[in-house]
Amino acid sequence: MIWAAQLDEIPATIAARLDLQEAMRFLLEHHEIPVKVTEGGDRRARRKAILDSLFAGTLTLEAAIAETERQLARDDSPHRTSNLVFASGWAKRLIYTHTNVFYCWAVLEALLASSATRCFVPHATTEASTSACSRLLAGRDHDAKELRDRLMQSYVAKQPVRAPLVPNHPHCTHVVAPVPAR
Repeated sequence: MIWAAQLDEIPATIAARLDLQEAMRFLLEHHEIPVKVTEGGDRRARRKAILDSLFAGTLTLEAAIAETERQLARDDSPHRTSNLVFASGWAKRLIYTHTNVFYCWAVLEALLASSATRCFVPHATTEASTSACSRLLAGRDHDAKELRDRLMQSYVAKQPVRAPLVPNHPHCTHVVAPVPAR
């Protein structure tokens, strides 16, 4: 089976793995990841439509970023004056983070459904070796349920998580995968 080893491999992986693509789209449809940039009017629905098109393979990562900048621009946001909400690179951060969250969540659910209790976080070539996720997560096995619960607590429930999770920060390129055969 094909699994992504880092963020930039997710689109090709879900193009080949329709089960993961369908799982990501299901999670997107049934769960909200609240963020200030999508507050107001139908902004959440627009973000979901963009992500769904990305997950379905009708948009590339770059095209999804451009659509996000266009459809979720500051103009109709209640936070339009906030440079914290609309910091430089906000659209790329949103697309990358949410793609990673939904991919990792789908993988963790698939592993747990197959009775696997452990997962693996591969090293990501684009991640600094000094980052907390590289030091504390990459190259190691982890409890799959624990990582899934942390992901949901942090991204869905918006509650602080003091332990490392994947993705661990807005620019995190780590993903989860099955434990490699040894």
